[in-house]
Amino acid sequence: MGYFRGLMHGAAIGTVIGLCVAPQTGDKTRAQLRIASAAAREGARSTGRALSRAKPMASTAAHLVATARHRGEHAANGTAAASSAAV
Repeated sequence: MGYFRGLMHGAAIGTVIGLCVAPQTGDKTRAQLRIASAAAREGARSTGRALSRAKPMASTAAHLVATARHRGEHAANGTAAASSAAV
């Protein structure tokens, strides 16, 4: 999460600096900002939709990994007990 936060802060600071040194009129800059903000909003919506679709899959994958780990631990414990009993 720290990387993403740093990325967003860097983008915001870069935007402010860019606006301060921009060699164009304010009207043109505001028009560009409207277009960029609309694109950012659509990107955020798209990301939200993708995350909502991915969440159930990630949950299922985590459950499968936990189940496999649990079975593996039981198999390892059973094998260790059987080999020590045979000795």
